[in-house]
Amino acid sequence: MATSTPWGSRQVVEESAEEWFVLQKKTFTRWCNSYLRERSIEIDDLFTDVSDGTVLLNLLEIIGQETILSVCGRKFYPPQKCKMDIHKLENCNLIFDYLKQNELKIVNIGSSDIKDGSPRLVLGLIWTIILRFAISEDGKEGLLLWCRKNCAGYEGVDVQNFHRSWTDGLAFCALINHFRPDLIDFNECLARRGEPMTNLNLAFDVAKNELDIDRLLDAEDICGSEKPDEKSIIAYLSLFFKKFAALAQKDNLAEAIRKAVDVTQHHEGLVASYDADSENLLSWIRVQADKFGNNGLDISSTEEVKEVIENLHSFKNGEKPAKQQLLASSEALLANLRLSQRNNERPLYAPKIEVEDIETEWAAMEKSEKTLEDGAIELLDAFERTDYALQRFGNKIAKVEEFVAANNPVFTATDYGDSVQSCSELLKKCEVFEMQAPKYSTMLKSCDDFVQMCAPKHSGSAAAKEKYDAVSTSVSELEAAEAAFKTNVAAALEEQKRLLALKEKFVAALVNYEFDLFEAQEALMEPISLCNSVAAIEKVIKSTEEVKASLEKSEATLVELEGMSSELAAANYPVEKDASSVRELYNTLQESLSKRFADLGHADASQSSKEAIKKAFADSSAKLMEYCNETSRVVSSLTRRMSVTTEKQAEKLDDIMTTFSAEAPPLMEAVESANESQVAAEIFVNPLTSNTIFSCRLVYGECEKNLKSAVDINTAHIQALNGKSEMSAEQAKEIREAFEAFDKDKSGKLSVKEFQDGLMAMGIVLNDDESEAEFKKRDLDGSGTLSFDEFAEYILEQYQSGSSESDILSAFKGLCDGKATISEAEVKQWFPVQQEYMSTRLGEGGEYEGFVTTMFKV
Repeated sequence: MATSTPWGSRQVVEESAEEWFVLQKKTFTRWCNSYLRERSIEIDDLFTDVSDGTVLLNLLEIIGQETILSVCGRKFYPPQKCKMDIHKLENCNLIFDYLKQNELKIVNIGSSDIKDGSPRLVLGLIWTIILRFAISEDGKEGLLLWCRKNCAGYEGVDVQNFHRSWTDGLAFCALINHFRPDLIDFNECLARRGEPMTNLNLAFDVAKNELDIDRLLDAEDICGSEKPDEKSIIAYLSLFFKKFAALAQKDNLAEAIRKAVDVTQHHEGLVASYDADSENLLSWIRVQADKFGNNGLDISSTEEVKEVIENLHSFKNGEKPAKQQLLASSEALLANLRLSQRNNERPLYAPKIEVEDIETEWAAMEKSEKTLEDGAIELLDAFERTDYALQRFGNKIAKVEEFVAANNPVFTATDYGDSVQSCSELLKKCEVFEMQAPKYSTMLKSCDDFVQMCAPKHSGSAAAKEKYDAVSTSVSELEAAEAAFKTNVAAALEEQKRLLALKEKFVAALVNYEFDLFEAQEALMEPISLCNSVAAIEKVIKSTEEVKASLEKSEATLVELEGMSSELAAANYPVEKDASSVRELYNTLQESLSKRFADLGHADASQSSKEAIKKAFADSSAKLMEYCNETSRVVSSLTRRMSVTTEKQAEKLDDIMTTFSAEAPPLMEAVESANESQVAAEIFVNPLTSNTIFSCRLVYGECEKNLKSAVDINTAHIQALNGKSEMSAEQAKEIREAFEAFDKDKSGKLSVKEFQDGLMAMGIVLNDDESEAEFKKRDLDGSGTLSFDEFAEYILEQYQSGSSESDILSAFKGLCDGKATISEAEVKQWFPVQQEYMSTRLGEGGEYEGFVTTMFKV
């Protein structure tokens, strides 16, 4: 008759009862042979070869995994001894006894039916055996659900039954492609949708040649039938289920091993990174500590001291913060390694260099750095004062030298005058000298004071001392020469009585007054910029006030000088210099005093402000550093303590995070504000603290990052310990579909039989004893039923691989079918990514137990 198909109309012949028998006989024969091959037994004619019972008894022992003797209490007759009907009947009786012991009741068939080879009854018995031992009666629905789940999403495939859903071959191709996409290209099969014979033959050939699944059916058995034989297809698909379920289980075992190997490799990488970083960091710290400890202040110039301070500043803001970050990251790396080791049941790593050792030597390095910095700042202050003293010394000693050079030719000459006028002039020179000499002696004494102010290390100190000694000798010699010269002139000037008192007095007073103005001018020239403290500025203010008082007091002398100068001018008596120059200098000094006091006031206020700004930054940075260091210490101590439970750690970490979020940002904001004030005030060195804005930002950021990392790692650890990973929507749908399919009475509960069928639907293969044990383990209330949550929890446990040493060892045994070794080919098949790593570490001959033990030491 003609029937409509997706590819058009075609002729289909309805099978007769005999044709059904023929097809089922062929299918069931091949099905039996797929198991009997284990004992080198092969059935040629199903109905005649089973007549003595030996073939079926061998089949039951293989598929039931229990011997006839252990179940029935006696052996069966082997073929060579089973010649008489009585022996054959006894063997057939053992078949029914074995099935009865396995809680399978057989009706409407007896031993004689098997012995006589009744086709219908023999086929019925084989079908009963298939249902009981391959899929179970209700397992037909589980097998259908398993097929439907693994064929879902394939275009043109809709598995609804065990007959017409399989006629075009696409369902077989989809099932193979789902588990072994390398064997069949489903898109090519879909393109041949109008060629069902081709697709069926392709699927059956691949199943036989590549997957070692016996070919129970031929393509024409399905393609040429309007409704293929359901039992034959079920029998064939049971072999697919057996192959792919075992393959999936092995893949889960391999995945557990892959995860454990990856964890070991990850731990080894962390150990290597920590060891390298800690050794490099400790070596760097010791180099820096030696450099600071050797005190690089054996220098003799201000520029060299400034260079040392600039190098320290660059070190603080460049090289040092990077090493601080390395220290923080090394501590976090070690904490993460130990937490991962604890999460994965590995021994905690004990490094050669602990973080505490590095922190101790770091503190010693910083102490040496601070000592060097304080010494450099102190030396800079001393050298800057020396520079100022040398400048003042140079100015004053030059005046003294000029004085010596001007008078030495006069008092070393042998011409004592030959007239009253010349003698008077010479005596006047002596008087002028004697009036000036005390001033220059005082000036020379001040030069000695400046020499004493010079720092011994300064390069100019020794030269200044030598010049002072030389000039002192010259002054002494000049004074002696003047005394001798005056005696000689006085002896020659018996008659010189007339002195131009007014001129002499004016000249002498003018010189003295000019000297006083020069001293005042020198005092006002002291640079305010050299005053680096409030006390220094106050000292300059005091000296300026003294100059002001001295000027005010000397105004009467200036008025007197101006009177004498006017009187001399009125008499047309020539003088070298009148009083106008000193008046001009006096007025200039008075004008400069106002500006001087204003500048000093501004400098005093500025310095006071800078000192307050420095103290504010030092105080706020110290508070932030202390807070962050204490927080890091508490977090580190908490994550290292094995006595504290993970849940308690989580609670404490949450409290720390809450407190940190509330308290730390204001502290950091205070540091940032203080730093902005320093920058605005152009403060580049703060001797009150070793902290900088860069180190504060780094420590704050690392503290916050490490705290968040500890919280995240702890959360992941809790999830791992509870064994409850989040169920995906797809997993929930699959598990719910299987649960509802076998919850026959819609009670929301599964019986032990329904539980076993549900496991098959999810692709999990367990024998009856194993499944009953798992059921009882989860039936805590003894009700004989499991809820959906209990069923789903077990399924998720099977999807998730264990990570302990015993889990991985069991995974290897399961993957290697109980063997103590794994072959190179198996390593290549299951672990292509980890192949090189594992091959170099597995024992001789592929022994894996030692490999697992070694792997779990890291």
